Amino acid sequence: MTATAGTGWKIEQDVNDVPPVKPDWPATWKSIRHHFAITSFGVNAVTKDAGSVLIPEHDETASGQQELYFVHAGGVTATLDGAPVTVGAGGLIAVEPAVRRKFESTASPTTLLVIGGTPGAAYTVGDWES
Repeated sequence: MTATAGTGWKIEQDVNDVPPVKPDWPATWKSIRHHFAITSFGVNAVTKDAGSVLIPEHDETASGQQELYFVHAGGVTATLDGAPVTVGAGGLIAVEPAVRRKFESTASPTTLLVIGGTPGAAYTVGDWES
């Protein structure tokens, strides 16, 4: 771990040093929210090699959650409502709840940061994380 912390702040020098929330989770999935004790929005990261599914196809219709994806390193093919789009490192993809989305890595390694929240609603931790 490369974390440094003080009263009211914490720094992690490398996203790949963030441990999984649960021991049986893959090391490629990072709950940034849990690691930093963030309670107002969801934020996760996933790192995988080229040709891997980073985020399986889904939508957020049930939750109403808007999501913002940031390609930290590598590159992705983002399939949005069936349309594939290539996005490189530094790129941002904003997705509304009803849009079906899937993200696949196109480079080794690729790290994708995911930030989400529901407009007008307090954030609640999903069952998958507790």
